Amino acid sequence: MNRNVEDILGGDDAPRQNLEREPDGPVKKMAMSIFKVLSGQKTPGLGPEDREQLWKRITSTISETDQKRSKKIRWLTLAVAAGIAAVVTVSAWFWLSQGPVQAPIALAALSNQNLLMDTGAIKLMGGDERMLILDDAPVIDLSSFPNQADTEEDNTFTTLTVPYGKRTEVVLPDGSKVWLNAGSQLTFPQRFDTQKREVYLEGEGYFDVAHDARKPFFVHTADFLIKVLGTAFNVSSYRDDAFTSTVLVSGKIELQGVGKQQFEKLVLEPGNTAVLQKEASRLEVRQDDVESHISWTRRQLILRSTPLAELLIRLERIYNTEIVTANEVFTDETFSGRLDLTQPLTSLLAIIYDQQAYVIKQEERRIVIQEKLN
Repeated sequence: MNRNVEDILGGDDAPRQNLEREPDGPVKKMAMSIFKVLSGQKTPGLGPEDREQLWKRITSTISETDQKRSKKIRWLTLAVAAGIAAVVTVSAWFWLSQGPVQAPIALAALSNQNLLMDTGAIKLMGGDERMLILDDAPVIDLSSFPNQADTEEDNTFTTLTVPYGKRTEVVLPDGSKVWLNAGSQLTFPQRFDTQKREVYLEGEGYFDVAHDARKPFFVHTADFLIKVLGTAFNVSSYRDDAFTSTVLVSGKIELQGVGKQQFEKLVLEPGNTAVLQKEASRLEVRQDDVESHISWTRRQLILRSTPLAELLIRLERIYNTEIVTANEVFTDETFSGRLDLTQPLTSLLAIIYDQQAYVIKQEERRIVIQEKLN
C-alpha cells in the first residue's frame, strides 16, 4: 500500500519510528524535511512550546483528514519536496496564529514564490504542475473553471504569477475580477469551497468581488486577513515593502491581523485606508483619496505627497528596471502629480527630476540618476 507524508507523520507510532521504518524515496525525504523543521533542527525562531503546539495542530488536521478522506486537501506535493523545509519554517508562525484550516493555501502560495524571480511571461501554475504562458491574453478568464465542490476528487491550488514589468486582469471561477500589478501572485483553489471563497495575494491587487452572501470571500496576505461579501477594494502586500495596506472603494470589509501582526478585528467603510507598518506592528486607519490607490489599474499613478524613495520602488516594479540614484539625489523629498504609465520610464523620470540639475542615463534594464557637476 502506498503511504503518503500524512501517514508517516500522523501514524499511531512516533514520527521518528515511522521514518526509520519507511523505505528510502521522495515521500520519506519530504517527511524527513518536515520532521527536522518541527523538531527544531532548522527553526531557530520557534521555541519548544511553539513547535509542540504546531505539531499537535498538524496531527489533529491529519486525523480529521483520515476521517474525511474524500475532502483531503493536497497541500504536500512532490513538486515542493526540495524546498518544503524552508516553506514550513516561514509558514509556522502563520499556522500557529491562524490555525490549520488556513495553512494549505498559504503553503501553496509560498511554494511558488520563486516564480516571481522569473522576469519572463505571465504564468498560470496548476496543482498538477502544468504551466500555461498567458502573456498574449488581455484578460485571463477562469470563470469556465469548475466552481462547485461537488466531486470527491482532491482540490488543488492554482497560482497566477505576474512578473515585474507586467500587469493583468483575471476573472476568477466565481466571476470575481482581480487586477494584478507588477511583481504579484494570486493563489486560489480550482474549485471554491461550499462555504467560503479564499485567495492568497502576494504583491498588489484590486478586487471587484462577486456578491454571494452564502459564501464570504477571504483575501489572505502575510499580514492581513480580509473578509468580504461583495465589494471593491485594493490591497498592497509586497514582502519587501515596509508596510501592508488596503483601501476600500465600495461595500464593507472586515480586517484582522495575521501572524505577529495582531490587532482587534475592524470594519472599514468606503474611503477608509488601513496601513500597517510591519516593523512596528502599528496600524493606522484614515480617510483617504481612493483614486490615488487604484489609478494603477488604468495605467496611471496619481500621487499625493508620495515619498520619492517609495515612488522609485513602484516604478522599478512596473517597468522591471533598476533605478540607481547616485550622490543621495533624493532624501526626504516627496512628489505629487499624475504619471502616465504608458510612457517610457525615462520620460517619467524627466518629469520627476529637473533635467537642468540631473543627468538620467539608461543602460539596458538599469537607469542611473546623477546630479550634474557644476
